[in-house]
Amino acid sequence: MKKLLSVLLVAMLILSMVPTSVFAAKAETISTLDLTVTAPVAGEKPSYNKIEGRGYYSDNGLHGTSTRIFKNGIAWYKSASSYFSPGTTATFEANKTYTVKITLTAKGNFSFAANVTAKINGKSATVDSFDDGSIMVETTLTATKAPEAITSVSLNVVNPVINKTPTYAKVDTAQYFSEKYGTVSNCTNGVTWTNQSNGINITINNPFKEGAKYKVSYYLTAKTGYKFTSNTACTINGSTASISLTDSTHAIVSLSNLVPGDGKRVVDSLSLNITAPADGAKPSYDKIDGTGYYSDNGINGVSTRIYKNGIAWYKSASSFISPGTTETFAGGTNYILKIALTPKDGYKFADNVTAKINGKSATVERFDDGSINASVTLTATKKGHTHTASGWKNDEGYHWKVCTDSTCGSLIGDKVAHTDSNKDNKCDVCGYQKAVSTPEGTTNEVTSTTQTPAEETTSKNTASAQKPDNTETNNTDDTEDTDIPTDEATDTEDIGDTETTGAEASDQEDGGNALLWIILGAVLVLAAGSVVTFIVLKKKKQAK
Repeated sequence: MKKLLSVLLVAMLILSMVPTSVFAAKAETISTLDLTVTAPVAGEKPSYNKIEGRGYYSDNGLHGTSTRIFKNGIAWYKSASSYFSPGTTATFEANKTYTVKITLTAKGNFSFAANVTAKINGKSATVDSFDDGSIMVETTLTATKAPEAITSVSLNVVNPVINKTPTYAKVDTAQYFSEKYGTVSNCTNGVTWTNQSNGINITINNPFKEGAKYKVSYYLTAKTGYKFTSNTACTINGSTASISLTDSTHAIVSLSNLVPGDGKRVVDSLSLNITAPADGAKPSYDKIDGTGYYSDNGINGVSTRIYKNGIAWYKSASSFISPGTTETFAGGTNYILKIALTPKDGYKFADNVTAKINGKSATVERFDDGSINASVTLTATKKGHTHTASGWKNDEGYHWKVCTDSTCGSLIGDKVAHTDSNKDNKCDVCGYQKAVSTPEGTTNEVTSTTQTPAEETTSKNTASAQKPDNTETNNTDDTEDTDIPTDEATDTEDIGDTETTGAEASDQEDGGNALLWIILGAVLVLAAGSVVTFIVLKKKKQAK
């Protein structure tokens, strides 16, 4: 018992020797302030949102401030003597400068330094100090114009290809750009690809799978002066896309149900030219070689007695001109031209491919091997015909001119390769805009090989067409990252990262100080109890 009493006595002596200041909360001085208010925007009312930071907060009613002017310690002045009254409907005017004043009170053991400096929205502000320890910070801010609504968003992406990996090209326009924001997984340059069967966002290491469907999403941010609205019309690769707003400056634009293809570029329209039939001239069998296709002989069972280089000339449905004969055209007579075309490697004809031959709409037949046959009726021109040259026609590699006469349409001269001596990606002769490579190695070119998009074409397309007429008559001659589920909230909710605000940090610190005092109080109570116990025990011992 004596030993226990001795230990308690020593503890009490040690506690009595420790200065009281050790148990007091440490005072902190605030020397700089970086405040943010909702900037004035033309047509909008002033914001009076309370400001609360580490060790301070904005407070109303200090040193005589009027509630007719201040709310939550914030006031907006139009001039030295004119102000916005909180609760009125008055709004800011574009390009006009306003003064914002903020009264701040220090929390708990915090205090403002005598030479405290401050900024409001990044601008240097003046600081006035008061006897009660509070301060007033003020600066001028100019009202900006209201953001312009983005009416449309048009995006292009490399379509998914079986066994190929997705691309994540960054989008950057005058009004918006793509970037990752929030906690969405596997997002690069603000782009995600989602396997719709399991909801997993795939990565650059996950190739597209046959039979699966995918959704591509762009996380877009509006640039200064612009905003997204629910009326913003969106397309991806020309198809209508959905838009989900997280706020006026952030939107998610998505296109679903993308099925990986074979990677071949689609030829959806053709503009073919051949030397037109003319009185006394022999038929032309010059091979046609275009972007993604060429005329070919011997496919689909065509006879070399009829076709040469995939070209045949018929006098009627069952009578033809054999290549190599001396037979010539008769002026004013109709002839049927048939051209058998084969797609080049990496290309295919669209199911509804259309064609024109010498400017006339042609009938198109498709075959199971992917080739097509285009046919048209041409009238042989009479002698003395003079060509009337058109403007430049072009494709990816060449440019040329044709005769604009309705009975002719012949190619004038030869097709000539594009030249670009000044390296501006345009042909020096015809002005054709060449494809420009993107960072992913893809191009911005259109997959159509149409040379005259303004022209309208009509054609007869038969998926189950018969082979070219060869009737010969008596003739004159994922492993995927399945451990990372898609953030389901990204399509409909604000996915901004959560951070602890200055106010929360301050509250936590104040709470920590309170806990420290509770602990110290308990120690002192225990220590005092020990002294009382010691005195009582001492008296009892003397009584014996």
